[in-house]
Amino acid sequence: MKIGSKLAAAAACVAVAGALASAPASAAPATGPIREVIIVPGQTFGALPYQPLKFGLEQAGYHVDVLTTDGTDLPADARVIAGAVDAARKADPRGGIAIVGHSVGGLSARYYLKDLGGASKVNEYIAIGTPQYGNPAGCGQSGTAHDVCDTSAFIKNLNSGVNTVGPTRYFSIRSAKEWVDGRLTGNQCRMTPIPTVTGNGEYDHIIEPLDPRVLQQIKEALAGRCDGTQASTPAGSINVKQTLYPGGK
Repeated sequence: MKIGSKLAAAAACVAVAGALASAPASAAPATGPIREVIIVPGQTFGALPYQPLKFGLEQAGYHVDVLTTDGTDLPADARVIAGAVDAARKADPRGGIAIVGHSVGGLSARYYLKDLGGASKVNEYIAIGTPQYGNPAGCGQSGTAHDVCDTSAFIKNLNSGVNTVGPTRYFSIRSAKEWVDGRLTGNQCRMTPIPTVTGNGEYDHIIEPLDPRVLQQIKEALAGRCDGTQASTPAGSINVKQTLYPGGK
């Protein structure tokens, strides 16, 4: 090879190396099967009610981490999620990761995916009874209730543009009597609503982490199966009024 050719080849190698160095370290979630499940509790629920769910998923072969969050500061909870995801990726770089968020835990998880770059690291997002477009009942209150208000800056930011960002796969699970239907714009699997246990949407919402049917739907989602409707809706096509009381008050 001539000297000029060698120099050209070397320059090309340097250019390619530079391009690789400037590319994001994690441009997409791990391609391997999901091995890590991170559970994000709802407001004031704490980790204890999620232990049966954790046990059921561990019995199915997953490593499960229930975070210590209380839903009083959703952006702060999102940073806790970020730390847990990074730790999981470091421990098992080839394993896929799923986040399971119950109630407002699904909001902080989606904030992590959208605003903190989490969609480039997480394979699946599974929301259980999450008020994705907020709830007017939360308006005028303090703390998380203010964030959940449908007119809050948090909710407006979260729902600007397409909701289901990045390569992450999005699933929604809810009871038939939930106060909100959990729909998102973009690509989303909307699992078949689970028949009511109590006849009261609030009570059904509280006991969702203990419902074996919820556990089964999570397992279906982790296996990549959509037991319901695979939807694809454009940005701006959903508003809060459309999501309220899908099963009647």
